[in-house]
Amino acid sequence: MLRPGKDKGLATPIPLGLATLAATTFCVGVGAIFQSSAAWAPYAMQALILGGLVELLAGMWAFAYGDALAATTFSFVGAFFGWWGLTQMGYLGIHATAAVVTNSMATVLVVAAVVVLYLWVASFYEFAAFNLTLLFLWIAFGLMGIAMYSGVEALTVVGGISAVISGLIGAYASFAAIYNATCLQDVVPLGESSEIRKRARER
Repeated sequence: MLRPGKDKGLATPIPLGLATLAATTFCVGVGAIFQSSAAWAPYAMQALILGGLVELLAGMWAFAYGDALAATTFSFVGAFFGWWGLTQMGYLGIHATAAVVTNSMATVLVVAAVVVLYLWVASFYEFAAFNLTLLFLWIAFGLMGIAMYSGVEALTVVGGISAVISGLIGAYASFAAIYNATCLQDVVPLGESSEIRKRARER
């Protein structure tokens, strides 16, 4: 990603944001593939603290760092996972029929997928690993939302697989970003184009 904070004495928030996104997305994907929603309580707490709170903090850090895309992405995804964690643990005191709650949660998932979709489009000028993380993330959100609307369990599984892929790519991107930042050179490839490198040098 672009490094707008390098002249401000700020460390990059990108590795932390990607790490928390990757860990939470991976766990949600595994839960969607292999477990019923009744067994998701540990994932909900992880989503609330790691994917929600820490991801949101990474987003705020990215605002100070000067990276609008990272700030928006991490803040939005962090807020989303915080919401998801709270609803899964029943902390919102929802008193409605199961069908109403399911449809409402499906709507939130589909809306979140649309937001991540346009963030993905905006990330075409960033490194490939970040772009692919968002690609599989919006697909996962969208498929899980549609699965809740339709009741087609296979879509939940496919959405879970997409979430796992997003988590794995995000973990790789986090490792590459922190390793390259530590050794002060681009050793682990992130898929940065020559145009991205040129813009990074000119900022």
